[in-house]
Amino acid sequence: MGIKINLAPYFSKIADNNGFLEANGNTVKEVIEDIDNRFPGFQKECIDDLGRLYGFIEIYINQEPAFPDELNRKVTINDEITILTLVGGG
Repeated sequence: MGIKINLAPYFSKIADNNGFLEANGNTVKEVIEDIDNRFPGFQKECIDDLGRLYGFIEIYINQEPAFPDELNRKVTINDEITILTLVGGG
């Protein structure tokens, strides 16, 4: 059993699922890497070439914002991570 992951609908094209996954890792970045191992391209949708989280991605751990330094936040098997995308427009 891994960490519970809730994904925004944006990621359904990559992580062919219903928006829920389980993943492993000790930090949010390791969890994203674990998802990318199963669904190549996932990490590139979240993290830029400089290793920073894209500005349109929001991460919550147990329904609390992970900001700042989201990628280095520690997580455990009992945590639930939500990865959302912000919608712009006007």
